[in-house]
Amino acid sequence: MKIKDIEVGRIFNIESTPSYPKLKTEQGYIDIRDIIVNNSGNCDNRDGEIMPLELLAKNYEGTIEEIKEWIMKQTGITPR
Repeated sequence: MKIKDIEVGRIFNIESTPSYPKLKTEQGYIDIRDIIVNNSGNCDNRDGEIMPLELLAKNYEGTIEEIKEWIMKQTGITPR
C-alpha cells in the first residue's frame, strides 16, 4: 500500500525496512528511531508496510502498552 493510504496512528516502514519504523500522523510521519518528523509528503507514493506493535515493543525492549501510550501522546489517536 502507498504511505498516503496508511491510517493515522499506525506503525509502518517504507519499502521493507522494518529497522526504520515510522508512526503515521495527520501531516506525514515520525521516524521512530531518530524522532525525525517528516511532513513534506515526499514519501506519500512510496510503498509502506504496516508493522505489528509486538515487533516494535520487542525491538525497543518495551511493552505494547508503552508503545500504545507513546502513539497516543504523539497523535491523540488510540492505536489498534
